Amino acid sequence: MELKEALENYLHYITSVDQKSLATISSYQHDLERYIHYMESNHVHDIEDISYEMIHGYILNMNHGYAAASVNHAITSIRMFHEYSAISYNIPNPTIFIKTKKKEQKLPRYLSVEDVNKLLAYQNDSDQEICDVAILETIYGCGLRVSECVSLKISQLSLAQKVVKVIGKGSKERLIPLNSRNVDAIKKYVEIVRKKRDTHKSPYLFLNQHGNPYAREQIHTMLKKRCRSVQVDERISAHSLRHSFATHLLDGGADLRSVQELLGHSDISTTQIYTHVQNKRLKDAYASFHPRNRKD
Repeated sequence: MELKEALENYLHYITSVDQKSLATISSYQHDLERYIHYMESNHVHDIEDISYEMIHGYILNMNHGYAAASVNHAITSIRMFHEYSAISYNIPNPTIFIKTKKKEQKLPRYLSVEDVNKLLAYQNDSDQEICDVAILETIYGCGLRVSECVSLKISQLSLAQKVVKVIGKGSKERLIPLNSRNVDAIKKYVEIVRKKRDTHKSPYLFLNQHGNPYAREQIHTMLKKRCRSVQVDERISAHSLRHSFATHLLDGGADLRSVQELLGHSDISTTQIYTHVQNKRLKDAYASFHPRNRKD
């Protein structure tokens, strides 16, 4: 069977039968279209002609330009594609012995409390400024993923009870308290801006100037521009606000299990990366300030 036809069948399967999320389907499709382009450029057009050596060569090729996490994601996409094809077309699965790369454990980038305050301060009274602050207050104040923030619906929010219901990965729900500044920022946005933008009777909380829910890319672009304007490190991403949320909670004395629940991590080992952040900061403080570590 031709690779493109096999891909079309697989995407139909994960959409209609597996019912994976649109974001997951899009990421798999992106990985597999790049994979198929590579195979076809090497004169391989049928799925049954792909061998372990060919896939291994593709992964080696990816290693030169992609991070370990991106390579591993592609390997997962390729594995699932070939597992489906092996069962559906009764052909060998060439990915059985393909291994993922060992991930480098990089400490997450986060902001100081001072830099967060700079980012979240109103710079003017424009509608866009009111909207931008409300979005960033919500991402930081609730520790949300960007995808969780842009998919928030009005019905998930209770400003009176100061709580928001978030639907995270795997459609898992969690309740997160809203701090008073977050509530004030959302109220201001809803009362002044959202009612002007809600031209399509949208259920979503955050709407752009065209009355549509924000795309993740719009949030990233807005944050980069804001970082430049307030002189905060431009390497900061929207996800860095989530990292900052977790780091600042732990600094304030929160226990790891509580932070795990607020972040929506299914495994506490994922949350433990933030203890490494704290440990590194302690070591840096020791190196800089302990009198026995100074060279006078």
